[in-house]
Amino acid sequence: MTDEFNDLLSERLRSERMRLDIPQMAFAEACNVSRGALLKWEKGESAPNASALAVMAGLGVDVLYVVTGVRAGESEGTLAPAERDLLQAWRNGSDKGRALLTAAVEVLKPE
Repeated sequence: MTDEFNDLLSERLRSERMRLDIPQMAFAEACNVSRGALLKWEKGESAPNASALAVMAGLGVDVLYVVTGVRAGESEGTLAPAERDLLQAWRNGSDKGRALLTAAVEVLKPE
C-alpha cells in the first residue's frame, strides 16, 4: 500500500469513527486492538486487517468508504446513532410527527 492510500484510508477511518461518535478507546476495544494500534491506523502508519474491518462494519462503519472512498448505499447498518434515531422516529411517528420531521428536513437542506 502506498503512503497516499494509507493517508486517505486513515482520514476516512477517523471520520467514520467520529461520525458514529465512538471514542478511540471503545473503538479499539471493539476491534480487539490497543489504542496505539488504532492511533497508527488513524495516522496512516498502518492499516487494519480484514477481521478488524469486519468488526468495524458491525459497528456501523461504512467499510467500503474507508477502503475506497466510495459510500455504500445507506442502510441502517451504516447510520450513526442519531441518524438511526431520526429514522425510527419517522417510522414510528404519527402523521403530525412526520410533518414536523419533513419541515425540519426542508430547513436543513443546503441552499
